[in-house]
Amino acid sequence: MRSPRHGCLSCPAALCVAVLIWVAAGPVPALGQAGPGIQTDGSILLPTGQRITPAGTQVPVNSLPLTLELSPDGSHLLVLQAGYETPSVAVLDAVTAEPVSRVELPDAWLGLTLNRSGERVYVGGGRRGSVWELSLDGGSLAVEREFRVLPRCSGDCPTLIGDVRLDPDDRLLYALDLFQDRLITINTQSGLVLHEIRTGAAPYRVRLGPDRRHLVVSHWGEASLGLYRLSDRRLVERIPVGEHPTDLLIVPGEVQAPASGSDDGGERSYGHRLFTACAHSDNLWTHGITESNGFDLLDVQSVAPLPGSPVGSLPTALGASLDLRTLFVANSGNNIILAVDIEEALPQTGGAIPTAWYPTAVAGLSDGGLAYASGKGDGQVPGLVSFLPPLAPDQLEFLSGAAVENLPAPPRADRVRPAGVEHVALVLTDARGPGWVSLLRDSVLLEGFRHAARGELARIAWLTAGIESDFFAKLGPAATAGRLEPRELAAAGRAALPPAGSLWANARSRSLAAEAYGIAGGRAAETLLAKVQAGGKLARLTVVRLPGPPSGQDAMLSELMAGLRGRSDYKSMLVFLVPTAEAAGAAVAGGLIGAGSIRGGFVSALSITRTIGWLLGLFPMTQLDAGAEVLDLPLSEPH
Repeated sequence: MRSPRHGCLSCPAALCVAVLIWVAAGPVPALGQAGPGIQTDGSILLPTGQRITPAGTQVPVNSLPLTLELSPDGSHLLVLQAGYETPSVAVLDAVTAEPVSRVELPDAWLGLTLNRSGERVYVGGGRRGSVWELSLDGGSLAVEREFRVLPRCSGDCPTLIGDVRLDPDDRLLYALDLFQDRLITINTQSGLVLHEIRTGAAPYRVRLGPDRRHLVVSHWGEASLGLYRLSDRRLVERIPVGEHPTDLLIVPGEVQAPASGSDDGGERSYGHRLFTACAHSDNLWTHGITESNGFDLLDVQSVAPLPGSPVGSLPTALGASLDLRTLFVANSGNNIILAVDIEEALPQTGGAIPTAWYPTAVAGLSDGGLAYASGKGDGQVPGLVSFLPPLAPDQLEFLSGAAVENLPAPPRADRVRPAGVEHVALVLTDARGPGWVSLLRDSVLLEGFRHAARGELARIAWLTAGIESDFFAKLGPAATAGRLEPRELAAAGRAALPPAGSLWANARSRSLAAEAYGIAGGRAAETLLAKVQAGGKLARLTVVRLPGPPSGQDAMLSELMAGLRGRSDYKSMLVFLVPTAEAAGAAVAGGLIGAGSIRGGFVSALSITRTIGWLLGLFPMTQLDAGAEVLDLPLSEPH
């Protein structure tokens, strides 16, 4: 197996120079700067603290556009949206970028495919457990039929139909059930389910193999792909890849590459290659597909900005130019699209394109340009589709420099940690009654605190994991909108885990005692309250999520803070009190905090996460919290 190659080692000199400029520039201040939105220099400041300068002509769409598909004649671009609003499929003119038509669906998620004539569109029905058939006539969409998929059991057995794919004859439709780990075959004439195949954990994307007798499926909840034989409906091979594989792309074209495992320099010819984006390991995997349907690993290339970068680039979507010479890799965490030359066997990065917030899909257009979807828009508009014309080399070079300037800043090591901090607590509470008000007499109120997401689970992820995983970014809005139950997301296992673990796992890896209460399977919050009141020894890091409605939380918060203040170790403690709802402001209390004060200016969730990690001497978990500014708190000497 080849060693992973890092972006700077394979990118043009101009992009490497831009990386060096980025390193020298340092982080964007997070405290005291203007709030999120359009800035005076024309850039957009996101609630995460990142700045973006999206390229292209932006077309507003509904929230969370997930999938782009070009019609067979190249005239229309179809967009599947499945966010906070009612799911829908929109049709845009691929030449003028003008909206043509749109239909709403009771539910939908991820999957969208067209038949060969472009007259039929099939859409995964999400939690509804179905597949939609739509007609497309001159750009006008209409719902024709709904194919219902029965659940696997009669009890509490949620189904989530996501990706869909047609066979070459348009007779069979393959659909993935993310929650039930199965691949379902539907007859497109009758709409009947013919059979199903058990898959690996959380099947995400399905592609038909070159021999048309196998399907390749990415397992979102594993570090593997599955090769499934259609004749006897079974898994015939698990193909190891990086963690959290998302998008797949099979590209035809004869290439020569060193044979897998060969030590004599011999080469093998491949008629197709399989590219896999692995979101949680920040890499692009390339396999050559042999005539006998073998998958030889040719390359593993890092898409992170620098060697040794923490995770957080989140490559989640792939697309290709129509001439199949360029592969586009959407780095959702970096808000960039990498343009990768795939004319030779091994991919070579040719440049980067700055995007709007959280690119989720990219498609080549007939004129040689491209379109990309941004799942979170620009922080104000909830979703965008952007169009770019064909790019000349100098234009791509210019955009590459702009893309790198938008990357999260690298961590700074010029601040000395205070010596007196022995205990740090993160209290997630929506209390805003007397218990909250009483804190303000000896705490710092961060009135400019802003969340980076709308859903509670996603907000907790930003605060405790330094990032919102691709899983919560793509499914959290449906839970917030009521189409999914939060417990269904929490039960998703490995697919739902953050890419770099949690604050408490990070602390334990550094041999620091860390405990979690009321969150991620930890003990009940009441257990912590009893421990504090009994004078029990506290861990170096404590994370607690207070239960119940805000009114009930207020009483518990009062008791908890009274108990902490009465302890002798309160003098060496900092307590971060952060809401998970829309409540304004956060606070920092503790015996080390100086006179009560209110701090203005924008404060991101990542700044709180990074400050907690910095106080405890922890390494940043992701590129995003690594680039966040440490809060400048008025700390007093321990007494």
